[in-house]
Amino acid sequence: MNKIKLSIATVSILFLSNSASAIEMTDYKVIEGTYQEAYINGALTIESGNQDQTSYNAHVDASYKTIHTTAPYSWEIKAIANSDFAKGKNSGDESEDSYDTFVSGRVDKYINNDDTYFVYGSADLGYRKQLTADEADDPFSKVGAGAGYGRMYDATPLAVALRIVEDLKKYKIIKKPVSDEGMIALAKVIDLQDEYESKYGFNDYKKYWYSDMEKALKDAGAIDGDSVGTFGIVRINEIIDLEKISGRFHGWKVRAGASQIISNYNGEDGSPTVDAEFEYGHPIGYESQFTEKATVSKLLDDDKNIDFQFRNTATYTYELSDRIDWENNWILGFDKYDQGDDVVSNSLSTGFRYYLANRLTFDATLSLTKTDGTNGNSVETPDWDTKFFTGIRYRLK
Repeated sequence: MNKIKLSIATVSILFLSNSASAIEMTDYKVIEGTYQEAYINGALTIESGNQDQTSYNAHVDASYKTIHTTAPYSWEIKAIANSDFAKGKNSGDESEDSYDTFVSGRVDKYINNDDTYFVYGSADLGYRKQLTADEADDPFSKVGAGAGYGRMYDATPLAVALRIVEDLKKYKIIKKPVSDEGMIALAKVIDLQDEYESKYGFNDYKKYWYSDMEKALKDAGAIDGDSVGTFGIVRINEIIDLEKISGRFHGWKVRAGASQIISNYNGEDGSPTVDAEFEYGHPIGYESQFTEKATVSKLLDDDKNIDFQFRNTATYTYELSDRIDWENNWILGFDKYDQGDDVVSNSLSTGFRYYLANRLTFDATLSLTKTDGTNGNSVETPDWDTKFFTGIRYRLK
């Protein structure tokens, strides 16, 4: 019995020691780095026969996000664009089109070049044309400034490093454990892709980039020779180019300030606003990511019917395998009006993304949307609107 107790105690100690030394995604706090992603997606339906004329319905959307961080600065640019084209089946139905584009940018200047206080500037620009309209609305533009606290860290390079080490272990190219310090060193090299591309050019940078990854593994004592070999290089290239890893972020930011709406979609003069924003990110283990972003904007113009707007976006991504992600989103909106209904909107979606070759992904998504209250441009939906759709999407970056 004493021997059994001793064995259990020994196993427990070894388990705890291994758990204590295992690297966490939140251990990667490298400030210098750039994260980019860009997608384009399209769908087309054409019908003919047994109807007055050929009908069609087409949709194209694109999105772009880049985040660049340094000790003194952090900036972020997001852009999304949608366009729809349609023509009915009845004689006399004319073609219709709609589009909307929204671009937002944030620049944070850290006062002490650390992860505490910063001042910021922001800008938003929107342009749209609705499907039944003859011409586009007036542009929407808004600028703001204020102060904040905190920093978000991009740990995606560490997730890529973990994937590479796991894969090379599977093929017995790496036969020794990689220390936490070695894993961080490998992630730092992976993080410098833009720097290698700028220095050596697009056609040649990978040979130097991969060579320094090998050096990081060698310095960590993970490989016996000078390189991981041809097969190892091929596997690293496939992981980086084909097995795209969703972003991993940790930390939080809070900001508050004032903005001015310069122009609005309806052509009316803009209004001053007071804004607040909270952003939080936390990787759960090696496979999951949770992010949360809440914004509130209060109009200071008493002549406007709307009092304030609140938006909350929560996302959860789980990596089921090297090529399959499970993605979940919940967007909650609340518009408070001085007169008439307040408007509450909910949008929930869950789906799977399968990474094909050549940066293509196959997406299958189920979404539910509901709007309560009629005011402004809102359209109330008494029941949940359910949609299931699939499609092929191309990742540009």
